[in-house]
Amino acid sequence: MASDSFVNHAGYRYLRLSLLLVVGAIAAYAWHDPRPEPHGGTWLGFTLGGIAAFIVLILLWLGIRKRRYYSRFGTVRGWLSAHIWLGLSLPVLATLHAGFQFHWNVHTLAYALTLLAVVTGVWGSVMYLRNPRLMAAQGEEQNNTMAAASMRELEEEALQLADRISPRVHGLIAAAFKSRSPPGRWARAFRAKPGVGDVEADRYFAADGETWQLESSLAEELAASRDTKRVHGLRDLLQTIGRRRVLSLQQGQDLRLQAQLQIWLLFHVPISVGLLAALIAHVISVFFYR
Repeated sequence: MASDSFVNHAGYRYLRLSLLLVVGAIAAYAWHDPRPEPHGGTWLGFTLGGIAAFIVLILLWLGIRKRRYYSRFGTVRGWLSAHIWLGLSLPVLATLHAGFQFHWNVHTLAYALTLLAVVTGVWGSVMYLRNPRLMAAQGEEQNNTMAAASMRELEEEALQLADRISPRVHGLIAAAFKSRSPPGRWARAFRAKPGVGDVEADRYFAADGETWQLESSLAEELAASRDTKRVHGLRDLLQTIGRRRVLSLQQGQDLRLQAQLQIWLLFHVPISVGLLAALIAHVISVFFYR
């Protein structure tokens, strides 16, 4: 049995509702025969426009619902499912509402912003589907802070272990863990997924190429060493560096996902707010300046 996700939530409840709306709207539009031509001012145009406007308000509510962690008014997954499937019905409803009549005015602006909001919404949906961790990556600033603190503790532990081995090893460890300036949001978002041996190491990207090279060097030194105390020290040091690298890689992946989410929101949220403003102007112009 497939796991429940925002796509198939509640047995595709919102997909079925969306299909019902689209099929019903198309059937009503085919049956409707206004004179002289279809437009948004007919009874069907008002009906479809009202439904589309109501859906837009529902979709905008998702941004509020996501931040109400203790709300019992539906689950975030359910709201996201409704957001996606009902959003996909908007291009059809809005087009039939307008009766395919488009001009250079606020009505067409609202229509264009609707399409842009849907397109950017599809972009976000694909991101969520390809990276399920995005659902958990939202609002993880506290987890990032805890991970960074854990990494610093492991680095301090590694430096203490290196002190017991030799000044040369301590210098190598200190150089490998040297802090660097964090990369920008765009760099984090579009950098390839970090992998072992990446030479562009830094704790924010969590690629740790230098640390990986250092581990290889220390492993060779461990294999060649015959001093029992040095062997134990190198082994403990390698284990500490390895734990730090695993944590760093995970943090880098989380930061990359969060950066992608933030960049997507830079597009989707302003377009959605613009759509609300255009929708209000559209309604006011229809009812007060006809």
